[in-house]
Amino acid sequence: MQEISSAVRVAAGAHVGDDRGLTAAGAVAVALGAGVLGAVIDVTTGSGLRTAFSVMFALGCAVAAYKVHREDLLAAVVIPPLVYVALAFFAGIGRASGVGGSALTVQVLELFSALVLGAPALLLATASAATIAGLRWLALRTAALGAATGQTATPQG
Repeated sequence: MQEISSAVRVAAGAHVGDDRGLTAAGAVAVALGAGVLGAVIDVTTGSGLRTAFSVMFALGCAVAAYKVHREDLLAAVVIPPLVYVALAFFAGIGRASGVGGSALTVQVLELFSALVLGAPALLLATASAATIAGLRWLALRTAALGAATGQTATPQG
Protein backbone atom coordinates (compact mmCIF):
# COMPACT_ATOMS: atom_id res chain seq x y z
CA MET A 1 0.00 0.00 0.00
CA GLN A 2 1.39 3.40 -0.99
CA GLU A 3 1.69 6.16 1.52
CA ILE A 4 -0.07 9.35 0.48
CA SER A 5 1.97 12.48 0.98
CA SER A 6 0.33 15.14 3.12
CA ALA A 7 1.95 17.92 1.12
CA VAL A 8 -0.32 19.64 -1.36
CA ARG A 9 1.17 19.90 -4.81
CA VAL A 10 0.39 23.03 -6.73
CA ALA A 11 1.07 23.59 -10.39
CA ALA A 12 3.99 25.88 -11.22
CA GLY A 13 2.98 29.52 -11.17
CA ALA A 14 -0.29 28.83 -9.36
CA HIS A 15 0.86 29.32 -5.77
CA VAL A 16 -0.50 32.21 -3.78
CA GLY A 17 1.93 32.29 -0.90
CA ASP A 18 4.87 30.78 0.91
CA ASP A 19 6.75 31.25 4.16
CA ARG A 20 7.64 34.85 3.17
CA GLY A 21 4.02 35.87 2.65
CA LEU A 22 1.70 36.30 -0.31
CA THR A 23 2.59 36.49 -3.95
CA ALA A 24 0.88 39.12 -6.10
CA ALA A 25 -1.67 36.47 -7.09
CA GLY A 26 -2.23 35.71 -3.41
CA ALA A 27 -2.76 39.39 -2.68
CA VAL A 28 -5.39 39.52 -5.43
CA ALA A 29 -7.05 36.44 -3.92
CA VAL A 30 -7.17 38.01 -0.44
CA ALA A 31 -8.56 41.34 -1.67
CA LEU A 32 -11.02 39.59 -3.96
CA GLY A 33 -12.14 37.15 -1.27
CA ALA A 34 -12.72 39.88 1.31
CA GLY A 35 -14.54 42.00 -1.25
CA VAL A 36 -16.73 39.10 -2.35
CA LEU A 37 -17.64 38.35 1.25
CA GLY A 38 -18.62 41.97 1.85
CA ALA A 39 -20.50 42.14 -1.47
CA VAL A 40 -22.44 38.96 -0.69
CA ILE A 41 -23.44 40.36 2.70
CA ASP A 42 -24.55 43.67 1.16
CA VAL A 43 -26.35 42.25 -1.88
CA THR A 44 -28.26 39.68 0.18
CA THR A 45 -29.32 42.19 2.84
CA GLY A 46 -30.28 45.05 0.56
CA SER A 47 -29.61 46.83 -2.68
CA GLY A 48 -26.11 47.36 -4.00
CA LEU A 49 -22.68 47.53 -2.41
CA ARG A 50 -22.74 49.35 0.92
CA THR A 51 -20.93 49.40 4.26
CA ALA A 52 -20.06 45.71 4.65
CA PHE A 53 -18.47 45.71 1.22
CA SER A 54 -16.54 48.92 1.89
CA VAL A 55 -15.14 47.68 5.19
CA MET A 56 -14.31 44.16 4.00
CA PHE A 57 -12.77 45.39 0.75
CA ALA A 58 -10.58 47.98 2.50
CA LEU A 59 -9.47 45.44 5.12
CA GLY A 60 -8.74 42.83 2.45
CA CYS A 61 -6.60 45.28 0.49
CA ALA A 62 -4.77 46.38 3.65
CA VAL A 63 -4.04 42.78 4.68
CA ALA A 64 -2.88 41.99 1.14
CA ALA A 65 -0.47 44.96 1.21
CA TYR A 66 0.81 43.92 4.63
CA LYS A 67 1.42 40.27 3.74
CA VAL A 68 2.61 40.53 0.11
CA HIS A 69 6.24 39.77 -0.82
CA ARG A 70 8.44 42.82 -0.86
CA GLU A 71 9.04 42.52 -4.59
CA ASP A 72 5.26 42.67 -5.13
CA LEU A 73 4.62 45.85 -3.11
CA LEU A 74 3.75 47.85 -6.22
CA ALA A 75 1.19 45.22 -7.20
CA ALA A 76 -0.46 45.66 -3.80
CA VAL A 77 -1.15 49.30 -4.70
CA VAL A 78 -2.46 48.50 -8.18
CA ILE A 79 -4.73 45.65 -7.03
CA PRO A 80 -7.54 47.63 -5.28
CA PRO A 81 -8.86 49.54 -8.33
CA LEU A 82 -8.74 46.46 -10.55
CA VAL A 83 -10.45 44.21 -8.02
CA TYR A 84 -13.04 46.92 -7.29
CA VAL A 85 -14.01 47.19 -10.96
CA ALA A 86 -14.37 43.41 -11.21
CA LEU A 87 -16.48 43.22 -8.06
CA ALA A 88 -18.66 46.18 -9.08
CA PHE A 89 -19.20 44.62 -12.50
CA PHE A 90 -20.35 41.29 -11.08
CA ALA A 91 -22.44 42.92 -8.34
CA GLY A 92 -24.19 44.96 -11.03
CA ILE A 93 -25.17 41.84 -12.97
CA GLY A 94 -27.54 40.74 -10.24
CA ARG A 95 -29.03 44.18 -9.69
CA ALA A 96 -32.05 45.34 -11.67
CA SER A 97 -31.86 48.88 -12.92
CA GLY A 98 -34.42 51.27 -14.32
CA VAL A 99 -32.21 52.01 -17.31
CA GLY A 100 -33.40 50.70 -20.65
CA GLY A 101 -31.29 49.55 -23.54
CA SER A 102 -29.05 46.66 -24.34
CA ALA A 103 -27.55 44.48 -21.65
CA LEU A 104 -24.13 45.97 -22.37
CA THR A 105 -25.43 49.53 -21.98
CA VAL A 106 -27.13 48.67 -18.70
CA GLN A 107 -23.98 46.97 -17.39
CA VAL A 108 -21.73 49.90 -18.36
CA LEU A 109 -24.09 52.35 -16.66
CA GLU A 110 -24.22 50.15 -13.53
CA LEU A 111 -20.42 50.03 -13.48
CA PHE A 112 -20.12 53.82 -13.78
CA SER A 113 -22.72 54.20 -11.05
CA ALA A 114 -20.76 51.86 -8.77
CA LEU A 115 -17.53 53.75 -9.50
CA VAL A 116 -19.10 57.11 -8.66
CA LEU A 117 -21.13 56.02 -5.64
CA GLY A 118 -18.44 53.66 -4.37
CA ALA A 119 -15.55 56.08 -4.77
CA PRO A 120 -15.04 56.41 -0.99
CA ALA A 121 -14.60 52.64 -0.62
CA LEU A 122 -12.23 52.52 -3.58
CA LEU A 123 -10.20 55.48 -2.31
CA LEU A 124 -10.06 54.08 1.24
CA ALA A 125 -8.88 50.66 0.01
CA THR A 126 -6.30 52.15 -2.35
CA ALA A 127 -5.05 54.64 0.24
CA SER A 128 -4.72 51.97 2.94
CA ALA A 129 -2.86 49.62 0.59
CA ALA A 130 -0.59 52.44 -0.64
CA THR A 131 0.15 53.61 2.90
CA ILE A 132 1.01 50.13 4.14
CA ALA A 133 3.06 49.31 1.04
CA GLY A 134 4.85 52.66 1.28
CA LEU A 135 5.71 52.17 4.94
CA ARG A 136 6.96 48.66 4.24
CA TRP A 137 9.08 49.91 1.32
CA LEU A 138 10.50 52.71 3.48
CA ALA A 139 11.39 50.24 6.27
CA LEU A 140 13.06 47.92 3.77
CA ARG A 141 14.93 50.82 2.18
CA THR A 142 16.09 52.07 5.58
CA ALA A 143 17.25 48.57 6.52
CA ALA A 144 19.13 48.23 3.23
CA LEU A 145 20.85 51.58 3.73
CA GLY A 146 21.64 50.67 7.33
CA ALA A 147 23.12 47.35 6.24
CA ALA A 148 25.22 49.13 3.62
CA THR A 149 26.67 51.44 6.26
CA GLY A 150 27.25 48.63 8.74
CA GLN A 151 24.27 49.15 11.04
CA THR A 152 22.01 46.23 11.88
CA ALA A 153 18.31 46.85 11.31
CA THR A 154 16.08 44.00 10.19
CA PRO A 155 12.41 44.87 9.60
CA GLN A 156 9.93 42.23 8.58
CA GLY A 157 9.26 42.04 4.92
